[in-house]
Amino acid sequence: MYRYLANKFASPPDLFLVHPLQLSRWLETAWAAAPNVPVIGNTPRLAQLGSTTVIADFDMPETLLRTLEPGVDLARPGDYTPPGRQNSPLLSDHLMYAYLIESTGIWEIIAKILSRIMRGETLGRLRPETLQWARAMEELLFRAQPNFSIAAIESRLRSDIRCQRRNAYWRMFAFDLPHPMPSSCGCAGGASTPCWKVDVGNGVNTAFGGRLNELFTQVWTGYENKVNQVGANATDAQYVGLLAEAIDDMLGNRRQGGLLAREEQTFVAGLSLCHLTVEYDTPVVQDLQATATSPAERLAKLGERVGMTPAPRSRELFELAEPMSSLLWGIELGLFNPGGAPESLYLPNVPNGPPTTLNIEVNRIIDLWQSATGTRIKTTTSYVPGAPAAPRPPAQPLRVPTPAPGPAAPALAAASTNGHRT
Repeated sequence: MYRYLANKFASPPDLFLVHPLQLSRWLETAWAAAPNVPVIGNTPRLAQLGSTTVIADFDMPETLLRTLEPGVDLARPGDYTPPGRQNSPLLSDHLMYAYLIESTGIWEIIAKILSRIMRGETLGRLRPETLQWARAMEELLFRAQPNFSIAAIESRLRSDIRCQRRNAYWRMFAFDLPHPMPSSCGCAGGASTPCWKVDVGNGVNTAFGGRLNELFTQVWTGYENKVNQVGANATDAQYVGLLAEAIDDMLGNRRQGGLLAREEQTFVAGLSLCHLTVEYDTPVVQDLQATATSPAERLAKLGERVGMTPAPRSRELFELAEPMSSLLWGIELGLFNPGGAPESLYLPNVPNGPPTTLNIEVNRIIDLWQSATGTRIKTTTSYVPGAPAAPRPPAQPLRVPTPAPGPAAPALAAASTNGHRT
């Protein structure tokens, strides 16, 4: 979320020069104004948060909001601009964005870098801008947020933010992060049931992964057969729509009454700051000799400086996070449900026409997803005129796939060293 604000600066890394209190207040005003900003097209995001009143239920009264406007100055990041919220880009990513970014191991690597900066001088001489970055990251990510603010989700009842994020990922997607909790966390090890799975009851979307993989398989089948007018065609737009609707229903069930809305915004905002740190050659990246041409390469170099290794598929995870967020918002808006336009995921706007931007984007998502997860979506065979058609699975299985029995769904990427010391 903060990345959208950063993109309004002449140099996006200048966001870290803004006082942390201003950034915290900006998040508060962004929450309050969310009903006015659509996620996709012209549809407000309220329905996708599980309640049409959730924003008003939790935001501050307007008079209180005006007592301390964020006043972010895009021209002079360290200054305060007169009251007004014209600077607030209120777009917010899906919780899946936070999950994919955190799966790279970036949170633990940044935590280690900050710890080294605060405790000594083992990372060498650091420029003032790097120290401002460290202050902002510690204040916004590793400290309890101001009481009564929208991001104040830590308390004596739920004291570990890492555990909270894992709880949200587990409930929404039945996905675990691919790396264990750090040993310093009170939730690490010991108990037979991890802290983030305690008391969740039946409120876990255990079928999410299977439905998503099946949706991708059916979309690829449609994409592969879009110009096939001779051979067998297993494409079934109605089934694609039913799968999209099933995912929409699952995610909506976890959002009933506005559940997880505050947590989602807070987690997405926090992971966006981590993403922004390695999206450019920021001052901390330069000071730690980690300059590179991609976020994944920068993260790997930062990890080396503190003896840690990110996920092996970090490049795919970084590239997947934003488009996957958009796709899931589209699914939650019902754009691809039966009666909507499920075929738009794989068919061009006109018969035999060029692929649409959506077609290209979804195809790219499938490529990245199967590379990141190891789940084979695309087949290696295609129809050749005059040749026998290769066996294909039926367009509509007898039942919707369900995950294999087990205590936990598979993690997104198998990377035991993720965010951990080598």
